[in-house]
Amino acid sequence: MEVDVRDSRGLPASKVEEFYDSVLAPSFVESELVPRAELLADLDDPGDGTVASVALDDTGEILGGAVGQWFPQCRVMLTAYLAIRPGQRGGGIGGTILRAVIEDWRHRVDPLLIVGEVEDPRHHTDIGFGDPERRLKFYATAGAKIVPVPYFQPAIHAGGGRVPHLFLMTFAVADECRRGERGIDASVVRAFLEANLAANEGSVDPDDPATAALLDALSAPSVELVEPAAIRIDR
Repeated sequence: MEVDVRDSRGLPASKVEEFYDSVLAPSFVESELVPRAELLADLDDPGDGTVASVALDDTGEILGGAVGQWFPQCRVMLTAYLAIRPGQRGGGIGGTILRAVIEDWRHRVDPLLIVGEVEDPRHHTDIGFGDPERRLKFYATAGAKIVPVPYFQPAIHAGGGRVPHLFLMTFAVADECRRGERGIDASVVRAFLEANLAANEGSVDPDDPATAALLDALSAPSVELVEPAAIRIDR
């Protein structure tokens, strides 16, 4: 099957809406997903930094896609969402999408890091939105590494809550961000975390225990990345 990964800006608005309804909405719980109207508005705003790529088959059916959020102040691209349409998972589409968007984003913005948020399967289970353990193995196969910090997704809804127990993973690292064989520049990660918190929650509260623990984990000049295979998952 041919998989064509396209920038959402070249698709009709109806296709982008269908991508949200048929791929994103069935793949993420409400607390993890930006509301439909907000995401569509962000994608329509060329200055927002939110981008999306949609994968289609040769008949035009949507198979999946990815959404990225660019943080220019620290040159980090967050893979906010990468998902496959239910019924299409496990056929290699996810890997095709990930490779395509990494190449696109590298040429588009020259990021120091491309990162993503992945559920820690030691704390999350499959509740109908995909198996966290399989998802971690998928990213491990793709070469992703874990940044060993107590990461949480900031509250992305007004009055909503954070999503704890997530892995922050690197999908691509620029040479200028590398420190030694397995390390990366901790200041880049810290700057991203602060920017992400401010963008979603309005500010960075250093007195908040979870925020303090997150930033304190990056107090050294560099941080050593961890192989996903090193994570022991006991059921």
